[in-house]
Amino acid sequence: MTLTLRPLAFDFLARQPVYFPPGKAANVIRGALGSHLKHSSCIPECSDARVCPLRAACTYARLFEPSAIGAGPSGFADSPRPFVLRVSHLDGQRFQAGQCFRVGLNLFDLHPHAPLHLIRALSRLVDSGLGPGRGAVSLQSVSILDEGGCALQTIFQDDHILPLDQLAALDISFVPPASSPSALRVDFLTPADIKGRDHVPNSPPTFVTLFARARDRISNLTRLYGSGALDLNYTCLGAEAAAVTMVSADIRNISTDRFSIRKQQSHPLGGLLGHCIYQGQFQPFLPFLNAARWTGVGKHTVWGNGEISISPV
Repeated sequence: MTLTLRPLAFDFLARQPVYFPPGKAANVIRGALGSHLKHSSCIPECSDARVCPLRAACTYARLFEPSAIGAGPSGFADSPRPFVLRVSHLDGQRFQAGQCFRVGLNLFDLHPHAPLHLIRALSRLVDSGLGPGRGAVSLQSVSILDEGGCALQTIFQDDHILPLDQLAALDISFVPPASSPSALRVDFLTPADIKGRDHVPNSPPTFVTLFARARDRISNLTRLYGSGALDLNYTCLGAEAAAVTMVSADIRNISTDRFSIRKQQSHPLGGLLGHCIYQGQFQPFLPFLNAARWTGVGKHTVWGNGEISISPV
């Protein structure tokens, strides 16, 4: 059992000044990407990708509006989008002409043409611009990263794209380690909105809730875009997760929102930042927490929310 993905790094050069408002970098990038994908993929008559008769062959529909899968657990009534952004480092940043910046995107859709469509869409930012001032930027290179965040393979540079049948991918194994620490620190690097049956508003998530939301998200991604649903004993794992206790927590609640141009309304994007320390037997759970570093956990993960890191205590 593995989670297979392509962690993509898009390196841009600012041709004009570019500004990312605090807390809005993900919305700026996602909006621009969606707009260009829709323009290049959808027929002019399409007013709603969800009901378009051509949606089965539409890249925009596959990446941005995947079809509903019926009633599902913990917010998964709709298919999760097959990517997450990693751009929180851009929040509040200004880039002058000649400066470079990076956009991270973890892609779970393993269709070989998916990276090509993303590259083509983001290459159009040299004409449309980016951010409130619509500063022109040019895409310089695109790399697939390894598990340590270093370039594993450059797939686009100098307007040249690597043959699609040569693209590398990263496999995250679900084989439990031989041993595990007795205490584990989980850092919530971007706002995490994690709810469960035992959830208390604005309180840190219990470990059983954290694991359940990570498990559900990962299983849905592998089922829809990877090798299939994970073969798990949900009852047994749930009972073991419930035995893990919280030792301490240092968290704060962040309130932010995004504005949807299509729906002309604001949507909340806030959540918890900080860390929790849990104590117990982590051996069966470490593979899921490691995978959740790449997928995010909780709500609004496509914007980069729910990014976590883990470390032994």
